[in-house]
Amino acid sequence: MPPSPGDLAKVAPEPETKPAFTWEPYGYLRLQYLMVQNDPNVAFVGRDDGFELQNARLGIRGKLADKLKFVMAIEGAVDERKQVNTPDGKLKVGLKDAYVDAVVSGKVTARAGFFETLVDPNLDGDTVREFVDKPIESRGMRATEGYQTEGLPPGRSLGAAIRFEPEGEVNAPAAGFEVAVQNGADEYASNNDNDTPAVSASGIIKLPKGSWVVASGRFNRRTVGDLPFRQDEDDIQGSIGARIVGGPVAFGAGAVVQRTSFPTTGGPVQNGYGAHAQLSVKIEGTHPISIGYRFGVLDPSSLILTDRVMEHTAGAVMAVPTYRMRVQLQATHVVEQGARTLSNDRVQLAAEVSL
Repeated sequence: MPPSPGDLAKVAPEPETKPAFTWEPYGYLRLQYLMVQNDPNVAFVGRDDGFELQNARLGIRGKLADKLKFVMAIEGAVDERKQVNTPDGKLKVGLKDAYVDAVVSGKVTARAGFFETLVDPNLDGDTVREFVDKPIESRGMRATEGYQTEGLPPGRSLGAAIRFEPEGEVNAPAAGFEVAVQNGADEYASNNDNDTPAVSASGIIKLPKGSWVVASGRFNRRTVGDLPFRQDEDDIQGSIGARIVGGPVAFGAGAVVQRTSFPTTGGPVQNGYGAHAQLSVKIEGTHPISIGYRFGVLDPSSLILTDRVMEHTAGAVMAVPTYRMRVQLQATHVVEQGARTLSNDRVQLAAEVSL
């Protein structure tokens, strides 16, 4: 006897429901007005005062249930210069983040794509730091502000990582780690520059009230130059950073050391270092204000005896929550090493809107 339509309805399998992606857009704009003291002897320092677009970030982030997260973002304020120490920069659009985090076990995730590791000791994002600029060891020195110098941390790169990083605020110390393998080439390189990947390992401890401590080590064999004159340069890098918050007072510090050897040419080893320390005080109110001071130093090469730069920076930031906005003002006194003294102090006024 064939089953009745009612019996078929009872045994028919329910349609499979697949978890859906949830996502949200994010972004921010940062515009500054920069005034740099004109140096009387160096033509490219200080003669381009005006407005600069620091960030025009637009991206999306989302997740697939508790199994997978992703971030994709572009930056419309990438400063491109065709040669070192030229005041003529051009804006271009560049990829800033494009990665996926997949859960491996518990809170351990595997990350793959284009991302920045924890090697940079300055973990404060653009929209939370108290100063207009990143510390000097991270950002280096721009051509119009002094002798152009790259920062020491590697920036973003293509690769993969195993990570465990405590999310959000914590009520007790929580430890995490990251082990990453990346190309280690230039940040906007589409592939590696040789056959050897860069390897890094980091440990992080998150503390209550937004405090944290991070330490990292990294090895990268870079290849520079054009054929037939390409040569390898091996970087061994170590870094440590911290942010400690107690009531209205926040202390931050970071340091990077780097040893570069030249196996192709057999040249002498080059050592470089950079560091900063800062202190800020927050005044609560309808428009919270933070006032701070930062000292920074960068000495990129022990083979050049006159390339050390020190910065003394005083700054203030005021939040305007109604407009999702922050306004920042800072003044920096730059101390170049004696043999190459410049007149290049600067003042910066910046406005930031979170989208």
